[in-house]
Amino acid sequence: MVYSDTSTKLGIVEEIDFILGTDSTSYPTAQKTRNINNWYNRVASLIMRADSRWEWDDNNQTDLPIATTDLVSNQQDYNISGSSFLNILKVEAKDQNGNWVALYPISLDDKRSESMTDYKKTAGTPNEYDKLSNSIFLYPKPSYASTGGLKVFYQRNVVLFTASDTTKVPGFAENFHRILSYGAAYDYCIAYGLNTRIPLLRDEISKLEEGIIAFYSSR
Repeated sequence: MVYSDTSTKLGIVEEIDFILGTDSTSYPTAQKTRNINNWYNRVASLIMRADSRWEWDDNNQTDLPIATTDLVSNQQDYNISGSSFLNILKVEAKDQNGNWVALYPISLDDKRSESMTDYKKTAGTPNEYDKLSNSIFLYPKPSYASTGGLKVFYQRNVVLFTASDTTKVPGFAENFHRILSYGAAYDYCIAYGLNTRIPLLRDEISKLEEGIIAFYSSR
């Protein structure tokens, strides 16, 4: 389903108005867009929880969710700039011979009895990594430099709609696009006390959420 189509009335925006009997004055497009995007983020969270093997990415993304940066000799902390991580899937680093090595994830909880400052402090070939904010910490830090020698596979947020979008479609399975229009209509009903409509919309949303979880967990 496209975001908006004023000629055919088949877009998400137009379906919201059909459900509620609203228009661009009583429910401005900017407000619809805000609520649609909130539900879009909710759908992404549902998919990522259910999608254990496919590793879903929004179809509207124009590149792969893989970030690459250089390994710097004796540098432990690597900020992956320009990448917004929701989930790190895998980290790889090149060894001194240029071969890719999969790194094992660790956390501070794993090393409660050890000083992370002293942990594997002698430079060598990285074999573990820890995550902090948008940074990757390598253990041990590399004793060599390697161009493009650190690779991060990750999951990221959706490509949100803008109020001026028209033909753009949500980046998940088309069978479930209506959850965005139902969700934005639900928000409107809560805001304006349209209590008789809330249970029906909530029921339809629950069915769609169950369908999303079932679909993405079985792919």
